[in-house]
Amino acid sequence: MLYVFALLLILEIFHLYHDGGWRELIYYYRYFLNPKKLGEFIASFGPLAAFIFVIIQILQVAAAPIPGEMTGFVGGFLFGKVWGAILSTIGLTLGSMLAFWIARKFGMRFVEKIVKKEYIEKFNFFVTHKGLYITFVMFLLPGFPKDALCYFLGLTRLRFLDFILMNLFGRFPGTMILTMQGSAARTEHWWELFWLLIITVVMIVTLYFSRNYVIEFVRKITRSFIRSVIRRKKKKRSKAKSSIGKNIR
Repeated sequence: MLYVFALLLILEIFHLYHDGGWRELIYYYRYFLNPKKLGEFIASFGPLAAFIFVIIQILQVAAAPIPGEMTGFVGGFLFGKVWGAILSTIGLTLGSMLAFWIARKFGMRFVEKIVKKEYIEKFNFFVTHKGLYITFVMFLLPGFPKDALCYFLGLTRLRFLDFILMNLFGRFPGTMILTMQGSAARTEHWWELFWLLIITVVMIVTLYFSRNYVIEFVRKITRSFIRSVIRRKKKKRSKAKSSIGKNIR
């Protein structure tokens, strides 16, 4: 399914280029930069609004430079806290998987056309000096260019499953806060919106200054998880050997 979606996306870009559709693309890009217009556009699809929102979330990660913070806010405004967070998480995860796959499939030359060179150099510096665990902190930070990070991680040796888990759990706190902000704006709970903005600022500052502790914490959890998996495999092997020995007797 992911391969089909990626192929369709590439074909659509090729079609726009040869048919002179860039003017329309720029028009819609400006249109989607307005949260109110974006919300109206999604709501106009009626029963399909949730599906369209997920597609937009996928595209804003993998293809279109639409601010993710804005789409998360719109999701909360249209669908509420619970469904807004669920739909955003589905769209962001699928979009991140697509970006990761594209980078792994087409390599550095293709990624350099999508991601700014300065971003690639910065990501490379952080990963080289701090290890891949630093990327979890990057996913946690609100406002960080996570979409570009997904492309960069596709160029590394990071396993696909590890990337999905890191992306899912790293993005979720920020996604939840943005969704709650959108929901608060819709219900006109301005004090709630104010405190959510304060929490966002505190979260950014705290994560920045405690990033080394967070990295070490993630390392410990990962190592303990790997050890537990190895122990389970050893137990299964020993049980299998003992059962084989009994059958032989």
